[in-house]
Amino acid sequence: MRTKHLLNVINQSVCAMSILLATSHPAACAPLPVPERGFISAQPATIWEEGLICGNGTIGANALSRPLNERIIFTHELLFMPMGAPVMPADQSARLFEIRRLIERGLYRQATELQFNLSGQSNFLYPDFFVPAFDLTIGSTSHGEVRDYSRTVDFQTGETAVRWSDDRGTFERRMFVSRADGVAVLAITGPTPGSLDCRLALEPREPSDQFNDDSDIAKRSDQMFKEHVGDIKSTASRSSLTYSNRYLKAYPGSIHALEGFARVIATGGTTEAVSNDALTIKGADRVLIFVDLRPVYDPDKPEMKDMEASLAKLPDDYSQLLQRHAKLHGELFNRMRLDLGGGADHRRTTEELLAESTYEKPNRALIEKEFDAARYNIISCTGKLPPNLQGVWGGTYVPGWASDYTHNGNVPSAIAANLMGNLPELMLAYTTYLESIVPWLEINAKHLFGARGIVLPSRSSTHGFNNALAPDFAGGFWVGGAGWAAHFFYDNYLYTGDRKFLAEHALPFMEKATLFFEDYLYEGPDGKWVFSPTQSPENTPGNTKSQGTYNATMDVAVAKELLSNTIAASRELGRNQDKIARWQQMLDKMPDYLVDERGIIKEWLTPRLANNDSHRHSSQLYPLYDGMPDEIARNPELRAAFRKSIEFKLDNHWQNNQKGFMSFGLVQLGQAAASLGEEELAYRCLTQLVNRFWLNNLASMHNHRSLFNMDISGGMPSVIIKMLVASDPGKLQLLPALPKAWPTGTIEGALCRGQIEVKRLHWSPEGVECTLRSIKAQTVLLELPAEISAITVEGKGAKVAKADSTSQRKLTLPAKGDVTVKISLKR
Repeated sequence: MRTKHLLNVINQSVCAMSILLATSHPAACAPLPVPERGFISAQPATIWEEGLICGNGTIGANALSRPLNERIIFTHELLFMPMGAPVMPADQSARLFEIRRLIERGLYRQATELQFNLSGQSNFLYPDFFVPAFDLTIGSTSHGEVRDYSRTVDFQTGETAVRWSDDRGTFERRMFVSRADGVAVLAITGPTPGSLDCRLALEPREPSDQFNDDSDIAKRSDQMFKEHVGDIKSTASRSSLTYSNRYLKAYPGSIHALEGFARVIATGGTTEAVSNDALTIKGADRVLIFVDLRPVYDPDKPEMKDMEASLAKLPDDYSQLLQRHAKLHGELFNRMRLDLGGGADHRRTTEELLAESTYEKPNRALIEKEFDAARYNIISCTGKLPPNLQGVWGGTYVPGWASDYTHNGNVPSAIAANLMGNLPELMLAYTTYLESIVPWLEINAKHLFGARGIVLPSRSSTHGFNNALAPDFAGGFWVGGAGWAAHFFYDNYLYTGDRKFLAEHALPFMEKATLFFEDYLYEGPDGKWVFSPTQSPENTPGNTKSQGTYNATMDVAVAKELLSNTIAASRELGRNQDKIARWQQMLDKMPDYLVDERGIIKEWLTPRLANNDSHRHSSQLYPLYDGMPDEIARNPELRAAFRKSIEFKLDNHWQNNQKGFMSFGLVQLGQAAASLGEEELAYRCLTQLVNRFWLNNLASMHNHRSLFNMDISGGMPSVIIKMLVASDPGKLQLLPALPKAWPTGTIEGALCRGQIEVKRLHWSPEGVECTLRSIKAQTVLLELPAEISAITVEGKGAKVAKADSTSQRKLTLPAKGDVTVKISLKR
């Protein structure tokens, strides 16, 4: 059914192109059709962050969508520009005792400075920068003024489109990056045969459109390019364009060069290579362009000939190529749908929707479009690697924080919806990447802490060495990273039931993360473990002047979860029987969560360190990011303390935060609020995410409508899904944090732990109807937010029985059969 619907969408797109080709001389141009699931915009990009984005996970394309002077920025997931050979952390493990003694004495800054001084680094070191490859420029002229402009992205097919007109009629450009063929495909059409004249070239990234009103950043980007990129060469023939450059600070194992090839097919008219680096087309009926690009690791093995040969084999049929791409892309995207009643507003431009939506009344169509856009963005930027800070797109050589993989919050937000959002195969990009850098993580553990196991730094790209430290940045003390990553390894098993993955990937990684804590922890005077040194990501206690601390709540919570999951996974597989007792003893000696004098959960589990709750990170809420541990569920005081922490953050940090720095901070708050069942707090987080961090191209931002960033493209859908569906093995919660603002709605395709898909969940004042499909036969505890007054079940082999609570029922599900549950709630 989904495939048939997708073919209809593709046929509509092809039909629109055919009409353009057949129309003789329209007086005015109708705007592009609004995609059923996508958006329409009325303004082209002024800076690269506003371009129309598409991608296949490996290649990214960003069309600035300008009618006459177009630039399409191409990127590649592997294009981390070498900044020089990686720096191995110095072995300072023999002096760990000194750092711990300084922390015990309250000399936190001196402890942080000592670690940095022992590192041998002169400053904070970022890993290799993620940078753009080149621009495809398309120059043309108009007859009369350009008018009737519109642009769209179709989330179901992954196709972007730009349309405008002049005195001759209507012109259009359509583009996608093919999952099937691994190349970008661009089609240009005009109003009449012979109406296309343009100039094409592959050029280095243009600094002038990198940032709006910030010439200093553009200058720094240009300087970075000159210092790191050389031997730039662009060529042109009558039917092709090439681009190549060399990286000046390459090192063994890094990218040494970049090569790109474009095949140009002009139907009708003439083509000519000019100045050896550009191709001019005159009087063509249509133009079709295929673009491929590849990083080169061995300078003696160039890729140009291979790209030329592979592009020559592609059929010059845009619709055929789109159809085989859209089948793959659409199968991923169409697994989920959210309907909150946006209705006719879906036909409005993104500019109109963004202008109208408010905190008090977020536009429902905008919420639905952003939910779809977020999933589209993550699908389009996840390939062999997970999304970096910018996904797979970029427009500058000085990207924020090197556009690396920032593990202390950003990456976990970007991948947060992969499992619950019914895209489990995308999670494998993350787990595979983490496995690939394990040798570096083992060195971090050994050299910084004298420990076995692994330590994941706060940042990585082409290597995993921990160089993220400075005298005032205690990144070398953060020890929760690998345990946090292990959560996603184990969760992948809980959602999919893939025992092979659990045995060969998840448990081995979890064991390495656990091994570190075996060596790192030491017993304090009270018989509890001491976590020292630690950093609660990027925060400084309210009564010190240093990030260097001990007993960070996040690290304790990570260790508790990691040990519990490692024990459960070991028992499931019949492994580690000789270690489980020791791990259980470690759990028994974990520090307890603490509440401060204001009733707020403490960020450091010691009376010696005061909270600093006016901070962008909410690391102390880690236990509630993706569920609720039993020790919190059973403790009303702790639940109240976590709730008060969220309230304080919203009231004091986010209420008047004009810059809106670090959007994923709201994701952390929203996830925790949803886990607590605090629907209105979760909704407050969501209203800010909806209204503050999206541009008219529906790309997500790090700050208030600035700084291109994919964090909340994963994080915002996770908050919405958690508000509507939550799960643990053997338990399914429907509408656990449903806000009053959504009295009626539908969500389709959410995935649950225990191999259950919520195929459709509809709610209204009249009741709840839910269709479930379980991969295995099982009985689960079904929970609603209110007392169940009536319930019926339809489906072969399905049964329902009473449970201990009036808001719960025991539901028996057959294997691989649809079960529909209809529920009336007592109001």
